[in-house]
Amino acid sequence: MDESSASGGGRGKNKRFWTAEEDKALVAALFDLASDPHWKCDNGFRNGYMTRLEEVIGKAIPGCGLKALPHIDSRLKTLVTKFRAIVQMLNTSGFKWDDERHMISVERTVYDEYCKIHPNCKNLYGHAFPHLNAMVEIYCKDYAIGKPAEGFVDAIGNMEKTAPVQVMVDSSDDDDDTIASGNGTQTVESAPPSKKVKRENTSKRSKKESESGASSELASLQAFIKDMNVHLSTMANVMSRADEREQQVAEKSEKVLDELLSLEGVSPQQALEVAQILTAQPHKLLIFFKCPDTLKGIFVKCLLGGNDGNA
Repeated sequence: MDESSASGGGRGKNKRFWTAEEDKALVAALFDLASDPHWKCDNGFRNGYMTRLEEVIGKAIPGCGLKALPHIDSRLKTLVTKFRAIVQMLNTSGFKWDDERHMISVERTVYDEYCKIHPNCKNLYGHAFPHLNAMVEIYCKDYAIGKPAEGFVDAIGNMEKTAPVQVMVDSSDDDDDTIASGNGTQTVESAPPSKKVKRENTSKRSKKESESGASSELASLQAFIKDMNVHLSTMANVMSRADEREQQVAEKSEKVLDELLSLEGVSPQQALEVAQILTAQPHKLLIFFKCPDTLKGIFVKCLLGGNDGNA
């Protein structure tokens, strides 16, 4: 049974059955967006990419009527859920991928027992999924071994974090203004009692106003410095991420040829060709090393096959 004939998800009036042509157009459009840095970022896709998918699919299949919400959003969730389940099974002993039939290859009894423990993998036996190669390249760095892989966000937790710059404020006053009379005795003519009380009240009020103003200024300064600490910490983390990724790409570039030569069914000439592709495109290099061993061969075929990888 062709997987693309299945329901796109959704409920009630939003439920829709997708054709194989529509599925192919959706995956092809997503593949193109994943290769465009304007739309792809380290943790997924940028805002508005669903609307862009709607535009691309509408041009590929005029009159299809597919909308970002609810159609494309619902169908994409279905495809990603099945893709993750397939990758999870391929990373389990006994499960293989049938390239000709585009489906999982395993004994039915083994599959049924596996689904008792992993119910998310149900309803995939005997169902074709022709989009595996393309979705490996799109999602492999985010979904490996059936769960979110350690991508750029998780990798940050394992690197040496640069301590954020902190700005400290001392709220104490070290230079209090003092007036001393010295050792001598100063004689001051006493003012009338009523004027003296009035003068004291005015002095107290002025002192309170001065303290209130200083306290407000200090609070504003502390709030400003708190915000500054957050910005400086963010900048330090961003710089650390960039340095970490450059170092990671350099290390993997040195290892990629040996890794390719160790893959079964990959000739030395093919290994050199794929090594050139991977070292020239760092994001694909990272995807390759994030793939489990069972998917690396598929990824290599996808790269060698060019545009055939998103069919």
